[in-house]
Amino acid sequence: MVHTIPNSFKLSYYNEYKSYLSTMAGHEEKLFESIQCVEITSQVIMKITRHSQHELEKQLDPHVNGVLLGLINENKGVLEVTHCFPLMNNEIDEDIETNREYQLEMERSLRLVNIDYQQVGFYQSTYLNTHCDRNFLENVFVYLEEMKEAIAVIYDPLKTKLGNLNIRAFKLSLPAFRLYREEKDFTATMLKDNSLTFENLFKEIPVMVKNSALTNVLLCEIDRIQESTACLTLPTSSYLEKSMQMLLSGLDEVNQDLQKINLHQRNVYKQQQQLLQNVQKRKIENAQREKDGLNPLPEEDFSKQFKPPPPLGRLEPLLSSNRIAAHCEMIEEHVRNGIGKLYLADSFMS
Repeated sequence: MVHTIPNSFKLSYYNEYKSYLSTMAGHEEKLFESIQCVEITSQVIMKITRHSQHELEKQLDPHVNGVLLGLINENKGVLEVTHCFPLMNNEIDEDIETNREYQLEMERSLRLVNIDYQQVGFYQSTYLNTHCDRNFLENVFVYLEEMKEAIAVIYDPLKTKLGNLNIRAFKLSLPAFRLYREEKDFTATMLKDNSLTFENLFKEIPVMVKNSALTNVLLCEIDRIQESTACLTLPTSSYLEKSMQMLLSGLDEVNQDLQKINLHQRNVYKQQQQLLQNVQKRKIENAQREKDGLNPLPEEDFSKQFKPPPPLGRLEPLLSSNRIAAHCEMIEEHVRNGIGKLYLADSFMS
C-alpha cells in the first residue's frame, strides 16, 4: 500500500527548511561581523619579523608564512593573537604533508605546556602589497571555512625597514566568501548580482599591538633617552620608484584583461550577427517557396548551431584592481608624509 504525503506536511517541511537556512545565514553573518579589532602581542610581532629577516639573511624565499594562535573575546569583539609558529613553503606535495604533520605536533606540544593552541588564522610577508593573488584568496577562504572569525595578517618588511611597522589584518568579505564557496571563478553577472567590487573584496580589520606593563615602561624610557629624528628623515626615492614600477605592472595586467574582454565581446557579437543572417536567409527562402507554390522549409533552431563562448572569469582582474588600489594608497601615503619635508629641505638649501 502506497502512502501519499499530504501537501500541508510538505509545505510545513519546506517552511521549516527555509527558516533553518535563514537562521544559519544569520548566524554566519553574525560570526563574520563579530571581530572588530585584532590584538597582537609584541612577542608575536617579533617572531614574525625575525622569521622574515632570517629567510632574507639566508637568501631564501622572502615570502614567509606561518600559523597564528590565540583566543576570541566574544564580549569585546576582539581576536587576541598570543602565539605563532612558522611554516615551510608549499612547493611540492611532500611539503604540504610535512606542514600538516608539523602543525599537529606543534599544537600538541603547546597544549602540553598550557599555551593557547587554537588556530585563529595565518601570517604572510609581502613586498609592496603584492600578496593579493589567487593563492592568498584561497588560503583565506580555507581558514574561514574552518572558523568564520579567522584572519590573515600581512607583514611588509620593506616598509618596516623604513621605520614604520606595517602589520595589517584582512579577511574575505561576506559576499565574496559566499560567492567563492559557490563558484571558484567570478563572472560579470555574479559580481553585479552580489554588488562585489575590488573595494569590498577584502575587509581590513584594525590591528592593535598589546604590550606588557614592563614593556611599556621600557619603551617610555627609551623614548625619553633617545632623541627622535624621524620627523627630519627625507623620503627615499627607491621605495617610491619600486611602488611606481609595481603600479605600472598592475596597469599592464588590467590592460591585458581589457583586451581579452573586448575580444570576447567581439566574438559574441559576430555569432549573434551570423545567427540573425541565417534566420533572415531562411525567411527569404520560405517567402520565395510560397510564391513558387512549394511547402516552406521547417524553421530550425539556429541557436543550437552557434553556441556562445563561455563567460570570462573576472576574478583575476578583480585581484589586479585590488593591488592597484593598494599601490595608489601606498604612494599617496608616502608622498603625503614626505612632501612637506622636501619643501622644508629645499628652503634650507636655498
